[in-house]
Amino acid sequence: MKRSLILLCLLGIQLILPAQGFNTYFYPKTLRINYIHSGTKDKDSIEVKNYQVDNLWAGSLTNLIDPNDYGCHKIMVYDVNSKQLIYSRTYSCLFGEYRTTEKGATLSKAFQETVRCPYPKNSVRIEFYTRNQYSDFEKRQEIVVHPKTIQAVPNTYQCEVMDLHIGGNYNQAYDLVIVPEGYALADSTQLREDLMRCKNAIIECTPFKESAVKINIRAVLSYSEESGISDEIRGKKVKTVVGSAFYSLDLERYLMLDHVWQLHNVCSNAPYDNIIILCNTKKYGGGGIYNWYATVSNNKHFNYVCVHELGHTIGGLADEYYTSEVTVQDFYPKGSEPKEPNITSLVNFESKWKNMLAPNTPIPTLITDQNNDLLGVYEGAGYCAKGLYRPYISCTMKDIVYNKFCPVCQKALIEMFDFYAK
Repeated sequence: MKRSLILLCLLGIQLILPAQGFNTYFYPKTLRINYIHSGTKDKDSIEVKNYQVDNLWAGSLTNLIDPNDYGCHKIMVYDVNSKQLIYSRTYSCLFGEYRTTEKGATLSKAFQETVRCPYPKNSVRIEFYTRNQYSDFEKRQEIVVHPKTIQAVPNTYQCEVMDLHIGGNYNQAYDLVIVPEGYALADSTQLREDLMRCKNAIIECTPFKESAVKINIRAVLSYSEESGISDEIRGKKVKTVVGSAFYSLDLERYLMLDHVWQLHNVCSNAPYDNIIILCNTKKYGGGGIYNWYATVSNNKHFNYVCVHELGHTIGGLADEYYTSEVTVQDFYPKGSEPKEPNITSLVNFESKWKNMLAPNTPIPTLITDQNNDLLGVYEGAGYCAKGLYRPYISCTMKDIVYNKFCPVCQKALIEMFDFYAK
């Protein structure tokens, strides 16, 4: 017990010091680290390829240490001289999902990835971590960056930035940037209409609406060489800005991309904490990965897909459905507690929404009409019909329904807006 208290005190010091001294450790610029992440289910490696620099830092100047640990991966940045932890972020990525597929069990595959942090004033040690099958973080790579001698790769991508909703200063708000994909110059009128639809779908949905003063939404007006989105299984290859395509991880509706480095080149024209890619196609699809990016197609469920995928990307929320086709396998290993805030295996329910339940709520809770609006513990979530539980019978993270985030999902999103707004 004494050892645990000492560790908590040390962690408390680490949480406080950076908040008091952003200017001590950082310049208000962004260091981007581009690397290749490769491997299989049982082994992965990280190879840093180059560095890039953006001329501003859009994140919080006070909340520099990630308190949530929602993601499958993490970076930790230490000042070399003081050995002080000065920045950390958890995130997930497409590789993290690939390694849970049938192919990922044995076939090694490489992915482009990018992580960002404030630009350090002095030498820093950056550690990269991946969760193992027991959800514990294990170090995969360690680098030392000397900012005074770094040779950064220039970014020559330039485009217009369009303000759609501005709630506050970019260091005191959650900054979301919309990236158009598959819109040619001839589609410019349609693009502007679709950007407004996207902004409205987000800002008119609870809890985005109630947190509007803590959210900024901008768009970069990046135009593709051709209109549309690639669908290579059907022989359709379209020349777009960041190469988005259907059939990611062999799932038709999963709309993701390979050119992550280029994506951040495009986004660097605007302040951003996270990204949503607006894809010019009527075909149903999308995707969202925590602290990575989200995609949405211009389909009939557009409003729902926008906020559902942002639930993943901003709030670290899990899918609550369990009947739709997926290609991941054993995504939540038995005997472990999922990291996402809106599902539980009951292994450590105390860390989830147990304290939000009304007294005498049965665990598990029966799925009945009488319980439609009752916060409970309902079996079926995270692609599993048995053994995983969700907070509400129906929620935007479970069903194709717009503007119906349950109280637990709302709380997770609000906490993230508050974290970036301080």
